[in-house]
Parts: sequence; C-alpha cells; structure tokens
Amino acid sequence: MARSQLLKDIVSGKESIENILLRLKVILSDLDSEPITMWVNGELEGYKGQKEILPQYRILKGTPTGTFLVNYNFKYTEAPVPVRSLITDDKHYENLITVNITDSISAIQNILNNENRENYAKIIDTDFCHAISTEELQIASMKIRFGSNQLDSVVSKVKSKLIDIVMELEKQFHNLDELDIEKQVEEDKFRRDNVVYNIQNIIYDGSLKVGDNNKINKSNLGHLLGGLKK
Repeated sequence: MARSQLLKDIVSGKESIENILLRLKVILSDLDSEPITMWVNGELEGYKGQKEILPQYRILKGTPTGTFLVNYNFKYTEAPVPVRSLITDDKHYENLITVNITDSISAIQNILNNENRENYAKIIDTDFCHAISTEELQIASMKIRFGSNQLDSVVSKVKSKLIDIVMELEKQFHNLDELDIEKQVEEDKFRRDNVVYNIQNIIYDGSLKVGDNNKINKSNLGHLLGGLKK
C-alpha cells in the first residue's frame, strides 16, 4: 500500500507538528467527532476550557523545589523541599506535585528551544507555603519543577499519535493527501464509527468510556491548572 505524503512528512520531520495538525484537522473534521476535534484544537491552540479533555501524557509529576529553613538554623535555596513530611494525605500531595501542561504544542517546542528550558515550573502560593510550615521546617517559597525531558516526552507522544492516527486513516480511506474523506465517510457509517473509536483510543490511550458520551475517566483527567510559569 502506498503511503500518504502526510505520513511521510510526519516521519521525516520536514514539516512542523503544527502544519501536520492543521492538515489533519481538515481530514478529521469529516469524522464529526467532538473528542477528536477537541484534541486537535487543544494541541494547536492550547487546552483553555474546563470542558476540554486533557490527555494523560500532558499530566506530569514534578519535584518540589524552593527555599526553606530547618530548625531556624539551616537555610536551603533552590533545593528539593521535603514537603512529603508535611503533607501526609496522598491525594493532596499528588495534587501539589502534578503539573498540567495546557500550552499548545508549538509553545512547548518554543520552550524547549529556549535557553531557559530547565527553568519552568508551577509556582506554589506563598500563603500555602506558610500554612504547611512547622517550627522544624519553614518554607519561604516553593515551585514544582520538572525536567525538559518531560516536555520532550509530550512532543514525542504527539508525534507518535499523529503517526498512529494517519496509519489508521490509511487503512480505511484512500487519497488522504486530498484532505477530503467526506464522501468515503458517508458511504459507510459503520466504518466511520470504527475509525472514530480507534482514533479516540489512540489519542486518549483507551481511557474514553464507551456509551457515556465519550467522557474520559476521572482518574485520567486530573485537575486543570494553568500553563507553564517561569
């Protein structure tokens, strides 16, 4: 089977991910699937709304880092904060260290190309730092930092999913490079439903509930926070 130019462009890396997503958006619009459309728009524009589904690969776990005092004597700066000793509730601790990457894929790539790529984090409010502090451990400031390799992983995941999506489309439809599969979709609704199901599973790692208006499992949604902060 001859491969589409779309797939070749993804694999070769000659075209930007944004360009690939724009071309794919035109094709996928014929499938008329809200979760798929939300994913494409989310990667292009960023995940801005509360109703949007944040894919699991964009939910990262970071490391608490900051400035703190131990027993009023020893001061640590830009060091890992032993905050686990202060927050015993697992759920609260997980919420604290979770970083939700809501920026567009192009914004993430710009961050990775920036010389400050290692200096982005989720900033924790000073009031919260003071609230959980004790006499033995006083936190002056704290942020949740994560490595640039974690952002690299987000980009790699998107590339991998784009390849899988296009390969799925190639199995069911022809002439993808014409960016128009509407007629083929209308000829076989069962095929359309099957492709939609498979692509949604590719995007959301099989976490979409079947028969529940395509809602994602709460365990994979997380709490939507802001974008990256320096």
